Amino acid sequence: MGRLLSNPLVFEEQSMTIDADPERLGEAREWAHRAATEAGLDASDCYQVKLAVSEAVANAIQHGSTGRGDQIGIAAFESGGSLVFEVRDSGTFVAPLSRATNDDESGRGLELLTLMMDEVHISSTGDGSLLRFSKSLS
Repeated sequence: MGRLLSNPLVFEEQSMTIDADPERLGEAREWAHRAATEAGLDASDCYQVKLAVSEAVANAIQHGSTGRGDQIGIAAFESGGSLVFEVRDSGTFVAPLSRATNDDESGRGLELLTLMMDEVHISSTGDGSLLRFSKSLS
Protein backbone atom coordinates (compact mmCIF):
# COMPACT_ATOMS: atom_id res chain seq x y z
CA MET A 1 0.00 0.00 0.00
CA GLY A 2 1.32 3.46 -0.84
CA ARG A 3 2.14 6.34 1.39
CA LEU A 4 1.00 9.91 1.19
CA LEU A 5 3.79 12.32 0.31
CA SER A 6 1.81 15.29 1.46
CA ASN A 7 -1.44 15.94 3.21
CA PRO A 8 -3.56 17.87 0.72
CA LEU A 9 -6.34 19.88 2.30
CA VAL A 10 -8.82 19.06 -0.43
CA PHE A 11 -8.48 17.15 -3.67
CA GLU A 12 -10.82 18.84 -6.10
CA GLU A 13 -12.62 16.68 -8.63
CA GLN A 14 -10.99 16.74 -12.03
CA SER A 15 -12.26 15.49 -15.35
CA MET A 16 -11.40 15.42 -19.01
CA THR A 17 -12.91 14.11 -22.22
CA ILE A 18 -10.90 12.79 -25.11
CA ASP A 19 -11.72 11.43 -28.53
CA ALA A 20 -11.59 7.65 -28.80
CA ASP A 21 -8.23 7.90 -30.56
CA PRO A 22 -5.21 5.85 -29.44
CA GLU A 23 -3.02 8.89 -30.07
CA ARG A 24 -4.71 10.55 -27.05
CA LEU A 25 -3.54 7.86 -24.58
CA GLY A 26 -0.44 9.82 -23.60
CA GLU A 27 -2.58 12.81 -22.67
CA ALA A 28 -4.77 10.62 -20.44
CA ARG A 29 -1.71 9.06 -18.77
CA GLU A 30 -0.16 12.42 -17.95
CA TRP A 31 -3.49 13.77 -16.66
CA ALA A 32 -3.81 10.73 -14.35
CA HIS A 33 -0.24 11.15 -13.10
CA ARG A 34 -0.89 14.82 -12.27
CA ALA A 35 -4.10 13.94 -10.43
CA ALA A 36 -2.37 11.21 -8.39
CA THR A 37 0.51 13.56 -7.56
CA GLU A 38 -1.88 16.34 -6.53
CA ALA A 39 -3.74 13.87 -4.30
CA GLY A 40 -0.46 13.13 -2.52
CA LEU A 41 0.26 9.57 -3.65
CA ASP A 42 3.87 8.39 -3.61
CA ALA A 43 5.86 7.66 -6.79
CA SER A 44 4.98 3.95 -6.86
CA ASP A 45 1.25 4.56 -6.50
CA CYS A 46 1.39 7.40 -9.05
CA TYR A 47 2.94 4.98 -11.54
CA GLN A 48 0.26 2.36 -10.83
CA VAL A 49 -2.51 4.94 -11.29
CA LYS A 50 -0.95 6.13 -14.55
CA LEU A 51 -0.74 2.55 -15.85
CA ALA A 52 -4.29 1.74 -14.69
CA VAL A 53 -5.76 4.78 -16.43
CA SER A 54 -3.79 3.95 -19.57
CA GLU A 55 -5.19 0.40 -19.60
CA ALA A 56 -8.73 1.56 -18.84
CA VAL A 57 -8.72 4.23 -21.55
CA ALA A 58 -7.10 1.87 -24.09
CA ASN A 59 -9.87 -0.67 -23.37
CA ALA A 60 -12.52 2.02 -23.70
CA ILE A 61 -11.09 3.06 -27.06
CA GLN A 62 -10.72 -0.49 -28.37
CA HIS A 63 -13.87 -2.09 -26.98
CA GLY A 64 -16.19 0.73 -25.95
CA SER A 65 -16.24 2.95 -29.00
CA THR A 66 -17.26 2.68 -32.61
CA GLY A 67 -14.70 5.16 -33.93
CA ARG A 68 -12.46 8.14 -33.26
CA GLY A 69 -15.47 10.47 -33.05
CA ASP A 70 -16.73 8.80 -29.87
CA GLN A 71 -15.88 10.40 -26.54
CA ILE A 72 -14.14 8.84 -23.55
CA GLY A 73 -14.83 10.56 -20.23
CA ILE A 74 -12.29 10.39 -17.41
CA ALA A 75 -12.78 11.70 -13.88
CA ALA A 76 -10.84 11.66 -10.62
CA PHE A 77 -12.18 12.51 -7.17
CA GLU A 78 -11.59 11.73 -3.51
CA SER A 79 -14.12 9.53 -1.72
CA GLY A 80 -13.88 7.75 1.60
CA GLY A 81 -10.11 8.11 1.89
CA SER A 82 -9.42 6.90 -1.64
CA LEU A 83 -8.58 8.51 -4.95
CA VAL A 84 -11.27 7.27 -7.33
CA PHE A 85 -11.03 7.23 -11.12
CA GLU A 86 -13.88 6.71 -13.55
CA VAL A 87 -13.61 5.95 -17.25
CA ARG A 88 -16.82 6.17 -19.29
CA ASP A 89 -17.40 5.07 -22.87
CA SER A 90 -20.38 4.55 -25.14
CA GLY A 91 -20.04 0.77 -25.44
CA THR A 92 -21.73 -2.11 -23.70
CA PHE A 93 -19.56 -4.12 -21.32
CA VAL A 94 -19.44 -7.84 -22.05
CA ALA A 95 -17.69 -9.95 -19.42
CA PRO A 96 -14.96 -12.20 -20.81
CA LEU A 97 -15.90 -15.86 -21.00
CA SER A 98 -12.46 -16.96 -19.81
CA ARG A 99 -9.18 -15.57 -18.55
CA ALA A 100 -6.44 -14.72 -21.02
CA THR A 101 -3.90 -17.49 -21.54
CA ASN A 102 -0.13 -17.12 -21.81
CA ASP A 103 -0.43 -17.18 -25.61
CA ASP A 104 -3.12 -14.47 -25.84
CA GLU A 105 -1.89 -11.07 -27.02
CA SER A 106 -4.61 -9.16 -25.19
CA GLY A 107 -7.29 -9.61 -22.55
CA ARG A 108 -5.34 -8.78 -19.42
CA GLY A 109 -6.32 -5.13 -18.87
CA LEU A 110 -9.02 -5.63 -16.23
CA GLU A 111 -6.99 -8.31 -14.49
CA LEU A 112 -4.04 -5.91 -14.34
CA LEU A 113 -6.27 -3.21 -12.83
CA THR A 114 -7.42 -5.58 -10.07
CA LEU A 115 -3.78 -6.26 -9.16
CA MET A 116 -2.78 -2.57 -8.96
CA MET A 117 -5.87 -0.88 -7.57
CA ASP A 118 -7.62 -1.38 -4.24
CA GLU A 119 -11.09 -1.63 -5.78
CA VAL A 120 -12.32 -2.14 -9.35
CA HIS A 121 -15.94 -2.09 -10.51
CA ILE A 122 -17.40 -2.11 -14.00
CA SER A 123 -21.01 -1.55 -14.91
CA SER A 124 -23.24 -0.80 -17.83
CA THR A 125 -25.12 2.47 -17.78
CA GLY A 126 -27.88 3.72 -20.05
CA ASP A 127 -25.25 5.54 -22.08
CA GLY A 128 -22.42 2.99 -22.13
CA SER A 129 -19.97 1.47 -19.68
CA LEU A 130 -18.43 2.83 -16.51
CA LEU A 131 -15.18 1.51 -15.08
CA ARG A 132 -14.45 2.77 -11.56
CA PHE A 133 -11.26 2.00 -9.67
CA SER A 134 -9.57 3.45 -6.62
CA LYS A 135 -6.32 3.73 -4.72
CA SER A 136 -6.23 4.32 -0.97
CA LEU A 137 -4.84 7.66 0.15
CA SER A 138 -3.54 6.23 3.45
